[in-house]
Amino acid sequence: MFAILLRKLTVWRNEAARREGVELFRVLPNKALEEIARREPKNKAELTAIKGIKEAKFQKYGREILSITKGGASARQVARNNDDDLNYFKNAGKEASEGKTDEAGEKIFSVGEFLDMLNGRLTECGGRVKGEISSIDERERAVYFSIKDKSDEGVMNCFVFRYQYDILGVKLKEGMEIVVAGYPEIYKPYGRLSLRVSSIELEGEGALKKEYEALKKKLEEEGIFAESAKRKFIALPRKIGLITSREGAAIGDFIGNVGQFGLSIKFMNSSVEGRRAVFELINAVRVFQKSDIDALVIIRGGGSLESLQAFNNEALIREMKKMKVPVICGVGHDRDISLLSLAADYSVSTPTAAARLIGELWEKEVNKIDYFEKNILESFEAQMEKTGRGIRNFSFKIDTGFREILRREENRYESFLRKVLGGIEEGLSSKTRELESFGKKMGYDFATAFARTENQIDGIESIIKLSDPSRQLRLGYGIISKNGSSIRSVEEMNEGDMVKIRVWDGEAQSEIKKIKKIQ
Repeated sequence: MFAILLRKLTVWRNEAARREGVELFRVLPNKALEEIARREPKNKAELTAIKGIKEAKFQKYGREILSITKGGASARQVARNNDDDLNYFKNAGKEASEGKTDEAGEKIFSVGEFLDMLNGRLTECGGRVKGEISSIDERERAVYFSIKDKSDEGVMNCFVFRYQYDILGVKLKEGMEIVVAGYPEIYKPYGRLSLRVSSIELEGEGALKKEYEALKKKLEEEGIFAESAKRKFIALPRKIGLITSREGAAIGDFIGNVGQFGLSIKFMNSSVEGRRAVFELINAVRVFQKSDIDALVIIRGGGSLESLQAFNNEALIREMKKMKVPVICGVGHDRDISLLSLAADYSVSTPTAAARLIGELWEKEVNKIDYFEKNILESFEAQMEKTGRGIRNFSFKIDTGFREILRREENRYESFLRKVLGGIEEGLSSKTRELESFGKKMGYDFATAFARTENQIDGIESIIKLSDPSRQLRLGYGIISKNGSSIRSVEEMNEGDMVKIRVWDGEAQSEIKKIKKIQ
């Protein structure tokens, strides 16, 4: 039950933050949601006993939270609930802090209680308003401004928190025509009604174009677009971070074209158009800054300058440049390339092209493997042929050398015999001693020559054994041949072919049943 309730509360909190245009924790922090899910409060006293739920929070969100914890409605239904105003005030009065009642039993509110209830209800009255800026007051924590109609005397006070204003990237100026989104809120100390702004957009393509060119020039002068500032892949990307909307076609285009390379893709859903897009995109980039990925991909389909405003945001661009891995931007465009694309490390025109860029990196490496495999086989065969020629040449030299030694020694022996026979008269005993000495020397020379030749033969035999293909077969390799020719590739085989498999201790005949090519 805890997990289910926490999930409902989380969905409600996300919807409320989106509706108000604020960060999630400004509605309720995670710890408060977990405590609500654990305690399951059923009334005001139980809910306000939880840390972080004070009177103002209760007046604003209490009715919605209790509807969820009581199991009366789904989170999304509560977030969009539009109860009757009278019933709301009556219910709120019953659960408000203790106070006086009149003779009819009606609750008498304090000013603060009444304003809290109004503000809680006003959060459901949000909308988009167009007007011309008539005044601006920039302060440390917020920017206060007013907008007016051109056609009548209508004026509205507005304010936007400074952190939102800096992210939105629109520099307000008097006389500028804008479209703001938000909801009304009464500032209790003064009782003044203002529009709490969550997004600001320039009105008209001309104004957008002017802001686009000004920001482009600024970033260009800083070197944000320079080629030297772009990161390159130092290894094949295996873990990919992907940011886009789950509702659009971009995610399908990317997944369908990235290729089958065993990649791990971590997806973050984000709006890619509209007033929440910039905040969600920045949040997704920040998440991936802390993630273990090799590359970040940001994609969306094509669009006009107006629809691509989120991708021309300075805060998003600067956040993207903090990434430690290369960023691929595949944002379609009508005429003007998005500034995020210009700042990215790799920029392509479509989500499909972004996927193919990664696929091509892998295909190049696969082609290298095929090349090396073929080169190894060819080099091995060439080395075998070279070694065989060397063995044959060396054997011929051994045979020729051995015959030359025998011929030379035979001639020397015949010459010596002639001398012996010719000099018998000079003394048989002397010649006999010489004959014995020569015989010993000849025996020594012959033995030395024979031993040298035997060593050479042993060396050749070792080379022959190392180069013997059967030795490779004993190591577990095999030779597959068809019609007497070795097979090196599946391209040389067909299903039903009969092939011969040679291993170290025999051969086998086999029929090809199925062929699978390794990518």
